[in-house]
Amino acid sequence: MNTTNDTTTHILARLEVGLCTDSERLLALDKEMSATLQCARDLGSKQLFPANWNSQWQLHWDDAEDILQPIRRLVHEMDYSIKSDGGDRLAEAMGAWDAIQLEDAKLVIAFAAIREQASGLSADVRSDWNILARALESQLETIHACAQAMRIKLELLKEHSKEEVDRLVQGVLCKLPSQTDADRMNREMYEQELDAAAIAIEQEQHQPGGFMDTLKAMFMWIEAPEERVRKNLSLQVI
Repeated sequence: MNTTNDTTTHILARLEVGLCTDSERLLALDKEMSATLQCARDLGSKQLFPANWNSQWQLHWDDAEDILQPIRRLVHEMDYSIKSDGGDRLAEAMGAWDAIQLEDAKLVIAFAAIREQASGLSADVRSDWNILARALESQLETIHACAQAMRIKLELLKEHSKEEVDRLVQGVLCKLPSQTDADRMNREMYEQELDAAAIAIEQEQHQPGGFMDTLKAMFMWIEAPEERVRKNLSLQVI
């Protein structure tokens, strides 16, 4: 599978997660992330490093949590605005989206500081650290996938009613392999299914206007600045 297909597969998988995640799932994800954050923070604190190391460690985590909290709140605000009937709901949702991008830029810096200090953990602790890091990255990626899906809906709502957008979204979800299917497939099979969905979506680009044109534009957008941000949000250490 070439790089382009890899990127498309990744974006389609994230889009599926984002479109399928509802407010209840976001609340559950908030609880999961809070627990993971505390475990990661505690892992460093339990290493009995000098007091100045621990104080710096706590400070870095305080900074990260001060950024993550508004990101999660803003995603909920986007969800609420998009579902509401207010006349200025689209402007409010776009304002939340713009604010998320600013917070993401801060989060890259905060995570880099944590990752640098975590590189000082002993070799036998790093494996435990990387497990927590991957869990946190996965949770954060789900939140970002939801924000991206909402941004796509936001663009569509400029031209379509909420009912039309819901129908368009369901049409795309029907083309994507379900999470249940993913559980039964190995990675290679799942990626092949996602590639097939990508081809189907590409073919529908020949239809004038509509959901697929917006989706194609958002693919190009997601591949640019947001994907670079995502790659910089890793907490894992070698």
